[in-house]
Amino acid sequence: MNITRMVTDFGNSISQIIIDGYYFEMPSSIYEITEKEAKGLFAESVDAENLIQQLVVKIPIDGAERYFKVGEKAKADILGNTHINKLHDKTESLNIPVIFLTSLAFYHAYKVKDLKNNNSNIVIEYFSTMLPTWLVKKANRFSEMLEKMAKRFEGEFEVELLTPNFERSLKIHMKDTTCRVEGETARYALKYDLELNKLESANKFDHAITAINDLGGQTQDLSKLRKGLKKPASADDFASFTDQSYLKMLEKLRTTKLMTHFNDLRSLEAFIYEKVKSKKYNYVDPTTRKETDFTDVIEEHIREFVKVAIQKAITTFTFPSGQTVFFVHFGGVTEVLQDYMKEYLVKELGEEIASEHHIFPPDMRKLNIYGLEIVAKDEMHKRRSNDHEVNVHEEISI
Repeated sequence: MNITRMVTDFGNSISQIIIDGYYFEMPSSIYEITEKEAKGLFAESVDAENLIQQLVVKIPIDGAERYFKVGEKAKADILGNTHINKLHDKTESLNIPVIFLTSLAFYHAYKVKDLKNNNSNIVIEYFSTMLPTWLVKKANRFSEMLEKMAKRFEGEFEVELLTPNFERSLKIHMKDTTCRVEGETARYALKYDLELNKLESANKFDHAITAINDLGGQTQDLSKLRKGLKKPASADDFASFTDQSYLKMLEKLRTTKLMTHFNDLRSLEAFIYEKVKSKKYNYVDPTTRKETDFTDVIEEHIREFVKVAIQKAITTFTFPSGQTVFFVHFGGVTEVLQDYMKEYLVKELGEEIASEHHIFPPDMRKLNIYGLEIVAKDEMHKRRSNDHEVNVHEEISI
């Protein structure tokens, strides 16, 4: 199997993957098990529809065969989510290579049904991923940390998918790897669609400074783009906050107020996601059917979190007097809390400023990975153009 391009966004809660235009996602959860446990996991075969919920793999790591439940299969295990309770260093974390290899095993199983024709080798022409701002700022130069992350994916890899009905052993050869900065990369998705056509909606950014507010589960990453959505001028135009995070807030809420009803962080996170549109957080006990209203306590914590996050977004950078500035809010947490964020902005700034200068784009949860996909497609277009000495596509200009 030849893969032209693969891009990934390994988030704290969810990992997003696009392989040759095919998008899928899985929880960023892994849980290591023994060989004996792996053999006893399944009582029957798994069908294609449920494959992504039943991923179990064997991976050779440092000379040892190790076994993992991954994604939805690991999500229910408390120890499968330990990475979400602290800052997740993706340049060191075991989760990253395990999810990377499992995602390839899933994609191969999804695409290749017949293994008779020696389809067990995967060659990836171009791979790209991202790091959060707080992590790249730890190094003396951004490029040091980005190169360190890119090198994690260089070379040869092996993975064996153990899920019944989809068993296969795969060898992966990586040709080219890159890494970019989260948040800032989303600017490409603000200017182009996935076919590399310039968006009409991007015209408003031509003469304005744009402040990017990428609100994720563990961090809030900010960047100040120059006019025309051009990249930040210096390292000072990047900022990251880790002192408060959405997942920390939820865990504190759970342990101080709601522990008797939610056994783990994942269950509370899912409950809020399910109820947030209605803003009515009524919990129904699955055994007694007794209903308890948690609206007041949950909204108190959400509104305080939103207040701090918005204030950081609008006050971190300075702008010239009279300059038009747009604030673009996106990320997985923004998708969940956008109604509360808009409510706070109207209260603080008024309806006109809040609606005209604060943008919540469609697909805000996928803006980073869409930006990465646009860069990858443009890079492959340029390579084909050089190979064939023809202009395949106009080069993206930011």
